[in-house]
Amino acid sequence: VFPPNADAMICVPPLVHAAPMAVAGEEVAPSSAEEVSEVLCGLAAAGKHIRVIGGGSKSFRPVTDEVILSTRGLNGILECAPDDLYVRVGAGTRLDTLEEKLGALGMWVPLVSPWSEATVGGVVSTAFNGPLRMRYGGVRDLVLAMTVVLGDGRVLNLGRPVMKNVAGYDLQKLFIGSYGTLGVITDVTFKLSPNPRKVQTLSVPIPTFSEGLAWGEALLHASLVASSVMLLRGGSQWGGEHADVLVYTAEGQSEDVETEMKLVAEHLQDLGAPEPTALPDTGNALWAKWLGRTVAPEDFVIRVGVAPGTVIEWVQQAAPLLSRSELLVDLGNGQVFARGQLELERVRQRALAAGGYCVVIRAGTRVSSVGFDPWGYVSEADDLLRRIKAHWDPTGCLNPGVWTL
Repeated sequence: VFPPNADAMICVPPLVHAAPMAVAGEEVAPSSAEEVSEVLCGLAAAGKHIRVIGGGSKSFRPVTDEVILSTRGLNGILECAPDDLYVRVGAGTRLDTLEEKLGALGMWVPLVSPWSEATVGGVVSTAFNGPLRMRYGGVRDLVLAMTVVLGDGRVLNLGRPVMKNVAGYDLQKLFIGSYGTLGVITDVTFKLSPNPRKVQTLSVPIPTFSEGLAWGEALLHASLVASSVMLLRGGSQWGGEHADVLVYTAEGQSEDVETEMKLVAEHLQDLGAPEPTALPDTGNALWAKWLGRTVAPEDFVIRVGVAPGTVIEWVQQAAPLLSRSELLVDLGNGQVFARGQLELERVRQRALAAGGYCVVIRAGTRVSSVGFDPWGYVSEADDLLRRIKAHWDPTGCLNPGVWTL
């Protein structure tokens, strides 16, 4: 699975024409895995650093001495097999474009992004999950196969478009969430799902955030087809009628959704909660609107991740630090999103103490100009990460500094 690097730099740089001549800040946009291979081979042989960019929705660091490799030329549906429940798509394809085309077939890939410019490759390489992960699984569960080009030009075809495609190490998962530091993803094969027959969302006003957390926990334990169970502080700004709301979305077969929503209403009545109201948007759409809003100059938007079973306890303990920020608590996935002028380091310390993490998703122009660490901690697996990076990208040319590697 991890062969020695004896065959590194197997490509021949003279075969590459324009790529080695690219200068820092210049953009190249190859349109196939073979072209990506030539570009990477030439640039790496010339000793240049490469910044891999899709839609740019998750890029923090300013371009300095890197040549930009854009995936915008790697777009479109390459193969679609709805009967076999898979689709192969270029990494530079926008997620909303993919969903629009699949929607005409009554199918979709259960992924969501707050940003219209987000690409398939960007979502996969950053492992960016929405609340619907609780219903359909995360990015890593939806990827069947991918094509990856390493920094030395080698092209890897990983996985197969079948549900059980490997008896050993599922190698494509190594590149999911690697932020382009190990190789350039050129296309991805996803599992397809039929569009849900019915989708229903309820909003419940909550008198206090503590009560909302307790109600959400009770509903979470009873959920079977829920695609989001979350709390919004300031819900009136993104679809609710009240300042703080509990949002519950169920989707799937009509009978399943109707039964679940009936049980949810009964649970809420037993808890003494107000009468829920129907919302036109799903919880995932509200999540996307919440994250997709413009960030004020002095604000951070952060994501805190802890074990789902401890998220309520964490929110209660961190309440004094988050009292002046807008909050979205994704109970199903153990994630807390906060927006505002946050005491970033103190929130991070609280997250790390709970065995979790706190990363910056977005930052305003003023805080960005000062500079900040988007990750906030050194992983316990840092030594392993460095060894993997050294193995797959021995020249260190791909996205240097993303992981501070």
